[in-house]
Amino acid sequence: MPEVHPCEVLVVGAGPAGSRAAWAAARAGIDTLLIDAKTRIGEQPHCGEFVSDRLFVEAQLDRAAILHRVEFMETRVVESADPSTWEAAAPRAVNVVSSRGFVIDRVRFDRDRAREAAAAGATIFSSTRLVRRDGELWVARRRSEELILRPKFTIAADGAASAVGRLLELPAHTLMRGIQIEAPFTGQGDRTYIFFHRALNRGYGWVFPKGQVANVGIGVASDPEGKSAELLECFVTGVARLGLIRPGTLGRWGGPIPVSGLREELVVRDVLFCGDAAGLTHPITGAGIAQAVFSGELAGRAAAEALQTGRRAALADYDREVRARFSGVLAHALSKKRFLSDNWDSPDFRAICQRTWITFRGYHKRERATT
Repeated sequence: MPEVHPCEVLVVGAGPAGSRAAWAAARAGIDTLLIDAKTRIGEQPHCGEFVSDRLFVEAQLDRAAILHRVEFMETRVVESADPSTWEAAAPRAVNVVSSRGFVIDRVRFDRDRAREAAAAGATIFSSTRLVRRDGELWVARRRSEELILRPKFTIAADGAASAVGRLLELPAHTLMRGIQIEAPFTGQGDRTYIFFHRALNRGYGWVFPKGQVANVGIGVASDPEGKSAELLECFVTGVARLGLIRPGTLGRWGGPIPVSGLREELVVRDVLFCGDAAGLTHPITGAGIAQAVFSGELAGRAAAEALQTGRRAALADYDREVRARFSGVLAHALSKKRFLSDNWDSPDFRAICQRTWITFRGYHKRERATT
């Protein structure tokens, strides 16, 4: 039988949440193990790579991963049902607002956070996938080797389709499908571009500039017929005709985005959930980097406090602090997501978008909760 590897804190997933959690726990002197299924941590993220300008200040992060600064968000609502038509946004359906932030190199950002965790004393294993739970033990596979792990606390930071959540038999998140390419950029570099179109099933398209290139992608609520790749090609062709990008593909990636709001419990016995695994992604925009960083740090601190003081109430404090910071915003966004889904086929598509997208005034009006 393989040797059991004891550790005080096991962190599963080396994205922004997991690496920040491992950094916080290790910095407090806790024996911390961080595992990630990817061969090279940080690659390839399914992320538009936009963050607000507050993140780097509030989390006191270095700015090495910043590629591009933007000042505005331009939102276009295209009422045509033809998936090949993206130029048909009437002037009254174009909205430009201040939206200051940065487009980052997400691979660099994630690797920088993992390096910080390693420098703080965390042990990090890439190419290591959690495969099962045996009682109080976690079993991971690292290439051909099985690792038997006995942590005192586990921090689940393993994304939208959390293996930790699945192995604990917890309810799965409702997911959107995101897919994007990187293309040569020719538009206005001071803004991000958002497109709503009936063909994008309860989702939207985006163009996020980062210097001479841009992330060009779509998110759709579901893809039962496997049409997301075809829809992306239509979108890419459309924004090229608008003059925002030139032909060419420098990269392509995608993945699931949780859009069902916070988990009912963020702490399950000896497991703390953070980031996407906790459901902290914004249900309307899909944004989640800032929430991942903050919740990861709080989870790492809570686990460290519980170990050092014997005060398990620190875990409940973590749950309360995360909910105090994010639950109101996420609950409001979830009500808008449900309204958008229920009314997507409404004859007045523009009005539905204006009630549910963050840059429009209608977003701030509350919707009646639905079950």
